[in-house]
Amino acid sequence: MRKRLLAALCAAVLLAVLVQGAAAGEAWDDNVIFLALNDSPVPLSDSTMPINVGGTIYLPYFMLDANQNGGIRLGIINGGQDRVKNTLTLYNTEPKNLTFDLRTGLSYDYIPDGERQTPTAIIRNGQIYVSASSTCSYFGVRYIYSNIQFGDKSYPYIRIRTDNVALDDASFKSSATTTYLIQLQNYYRTVTGSSDGGGAPAVTPEPSSTPPTESGQDRGGVRVYLGVRSDTGESGPDMLDRLRDYGWGALLLVPADRVAQQDDLIRQAVGDGHMVGLITDAGSLDQARETLSQANEVLAHAARTSTRIVLAEDPAVAAGLAAEGWLCWETDIDAVPGQEGSGAIYRQLLRQLESREWQAWILLDDSARSADVLERLLPTLRADGYNVRLAVESEF
Repeated sequence: MRKRLLAALCAAVLLAVLVQGAAAGEAWDDNVIFLALNDSPVPLSDSTMPINVGGTIYLPYFMLDANQNGGIRLGIINGGQDRVKNTLTLYNTEPKNLTFDLRTGLSYDYIPDGERQTPTAIIRNGQIYVSASSTCSYFGVRYIYSNIQFGDKSYPYIRIRTDNVALDDASFKSSATTTYLIQLQNYYRTVTGSSDGGGAPAVTPEPSSTPPTESGQDRGGVRVYLGVRSDTGESGPDMLDRLRDYGWGALLLVPADRVAQQDDLIRQAVGDGHMVGLITDAGSLDQARETLSQANEVLAHAARTSTRIVLAEDPAVAAGLAAEGWLCWETDIDAVPGQEGSGAIYRQLLRQLESREWQAWILLDDSARSADVLERLLPTLRADGYNVRLAVESEF
């Protein structure tokens, strides 16, 4: 009950400030389009957000492929680019093929002798986008366009889904509204460089026992990826809640043989827009394949999702999985507690983080000590302006 009251209060505060920002006619959110894939809200960022070009909504092509969107299966597979012919191909298992000529933006079922199709492609800032509605229609995937209203401001909202989802469209949209509101605040900070939120949507976290750093450094050029191992069962839900308070996502890494036992935590993570990956301690590639395949079957049943992200404890197994297309998490700063207290862990983590020039992959576990470390770390990341990003598969 306390968590629900806090969430409602947070949403009310954000909504009040959002109305003020919208009334002021701020331009920072003019291009915001919310996106959901199946039952997962997609974190708001320039690299994953759809764009509106001449009234047509275009989507980064890789968001349609489970190998690149965090394991969300829409039945569409990225066939890759041919840089000689300057084409991009998407297909499914029916099989149905769609090849875009990137010089013209037109699409064909096959090149060079296929028939012209409705979907089109464009390139913006070096990234390929495909027309969302027509591409989904071509592959038989549902495309829902709606709006999310925050005060007097309305934002486009798109849900792309299969028929195999847990929530109907109205229920999902209602459940995701607070998540999107928090993401909007974090996006404001990213695009404006504001540290206090100004007149934008603002999250006001509970006071931390550790004050923010006073380095005065601009660390916006350093990307930070957060991973949380769900090993102990002590504080996972609270850590995910705290990350949500800040509008940031993390990669929840679940032991492959314990997915069924952690289904509630996994559903919380997926519902809040975090990514899910698997941990395997298998000593052979064959054993790892079998364990990960079984884990994905349980994920599909428990949370209507799957993943291609893995933390393999054995380096040889990791190399073999990577060769087969798995995305292997490689820890840059290991902050999983040993014998040290949380204060010592945090100080060591901070020293390592301050030495990074462009990215840091930080690994915690879900213990009470890690929860305390995270409590100290989050205000520091915000105060120093670090570019905290979700470890979606396109970031690997």
